[in-house]
Amino acid sequence: MSQLPNVKLKVHPSTFDLMMAVLEDNAANAADERDRMNARDLMEKRMRFSQLYPGRDGQEYASVQMYESEAAEMIWQLLIACGGMYQPKKEYSKGLKHGGGHDGG
Repeated sequence: MSQLPNVKLKVHPSTFDLMMAVLEDNAANAADERDRMNARDLMEKRMRFSQLYPGRDGQEYASVQMYESEAAEMIWQLLIACGGMYQPKKEYSKGLKHGGGHDGG
């Protein structure tokens, strides 16, 4: 028996459209071929496995389910799209605690 995706998002259809637009742009324009291929793969999976449902308020929402690895790649794809648009005003990473070894990811 296969495991069901454990990351679940309920988003407005316009948010889903924006997510797909980012993936489509990355699939065509990302600097790295691997990133382009991964964007295409995510697009195909989101279109195949995401569905529209009626919400309690009568508005539709898109149900997006992903495995952890897909969610991590989605975050990476969104960060690629943000590249150059935001400049950190401080080094937030300086405030992170130091781990004792490999993080497992």
